Amino acid sequence: MPGTESKHVKLGLFETPVLNVGGMTTWTHPENQTHRYADLSYWVETAQRLQDATFDFCFLADSYGHGEIGGARPDVNAREAMELPRLDPMLLVPAMAHAAQQLGFVVTASTVFEPPFANARRFSTLDHLTRGRVGWNVVTSSFAESASANFGRPMVPHDERYAMAEDHLLTTYAVLEGSWEDDAVLADKASRTYADPAKVHRVTRTGPYFSVDGYSNTAPSPQRTPVLFQAGTSEAGLGVGSRHAECVFLQGSTRARLAEHVTTLDRLAVEAGRAPGSVKTMVGLSVVVAPTREEAQRRYADYLALNTRESAIASYALFTGVDLGAFDPDAPFSGIRTEMGQSQVERHARSEGPGPTVGDVIEAHRTRGSRGMVAVGSPDDVVDEVLGLVDATGVDGFLLEPFVQPGSVVDVAEHVVPRLRAAGRFRTEYTEDTLRERMFGAGHRHLPADHPGAAARTWATA
Repeated sequence: MPGTESKHVKLGLFETPVLNVGGMTTWTHPENQTHRYADLSYWVETAQRLQDATFDFCFLADSYGHGEIGGARPDVNAREAMELPRLDPMLLVPAMAHAAQQLGFVVTASTVFEPPFANARRFSTLDHLTRGRVGWNVVTSSFAESASANFGRPMVPHDERYAMAEDHLLTTYAVLEGSWEDDAVLADKASRTYADPAKVHRVTRTGPYFSVDGYSNTAPSPQRTPVLFQAGTSEAGLGVGSRHAECVFLQGSTRARLAEHVTTLDRLAVEAGRAPGSVKTMVGLSVVVAPTREEAQRRYADYLALNTRESAIASYALFTGVDLGAFDPDAPFSGIRTEMGQSQVERHARSEGPGPTVGDVIEAHRTRGSRGMVAVGSPDDVVDEVLGLVDATGVDGFLLEPFVQPGSVVDVAEHVVPRLRAAGRFRTEYTEDTLRERMFGAGHRHLPADHPGAAARTWATA
């Protein structure tokens, strides 16, 4: 793909304060320390380790829901700590950011369950405290059925959740972009003027789902709006992503499909009035690297052996609401539609030739879970795979999905990062002040003029 040969690789870590990541039950591995998920020192150490390796950011996933099959939580979910228990990741960021004062942080918050005004205030606070190193992973809620029940409300259908997300984002922009002018804060003790009243504006917006009428009670943070991350390859998800997201996480099953997603997303963003390249793309990547290919393959086999067919069925139901155990394993995996994780259904679709059976999908989920791409081998093997994916598909970078922690990060830091640097494809130091500048270049700390959030700055055109 033209223009990608010298592209620097973006790199984040996918983390979440639970025991298992990516739908695979590896918490019992002797090298895994995720049982320390409720120990703050675990998260501080993680942040410091990522900063030492100059990762771009730590991505903290979250959900209010849990997995159920037929209205009941399978025993394996409790026994293997599948998505429960968990902590609120937003509360981890201040301590992590203080320990690693250059690392970026991306935090998940739901447009279904978080009111726009309160959510905007929390992200503005984090952006202040981190000096502009925060992103918001905009989700319409995973495990939506059980999450909705936890809040005592009916589940919102899939496509309507994205309509809510659109309205939520527009309301958020009104709060974060429309209330305080850039130079409203004077902090002048001599004149007893902290803020110029003429430059603090009331914002009023009424949408189909959300409204606001008042003033942002946080002053403009370094980025104003956090960097907007989003995932989802459904038609509705791509629609919201192409209009609003600045970085999209794509499901990668093959290079061809990944390249197609990258091209489609850029085309949709341009059609929405945004400049080419306005949306960075990243794909999940699990890395098993060792000094030799044979050692890496043995280690990978050890990880996969920890996952059972029972846990795979329960994990798939957790992400999609679909009970694969209720189907004939020899039946074709086709015609399945869900109001939950449709992307996890579509990743198994094939454009030509016979599709997989239900049994094939169960085995695929046992050996990969919800993970994206997998690179297994020697350091040179893994670097060749990483750079090959970037150059062949146009993807901007990867979200490292660890099998074990801290081992997966340590291995990448020791064996992969130095080789990417030697190839001139990865940073050697941090040179940008904010996360948005890290993703888009120096001087790009605010939403660009062609982003829909910029329209909320009515004070700038009054």
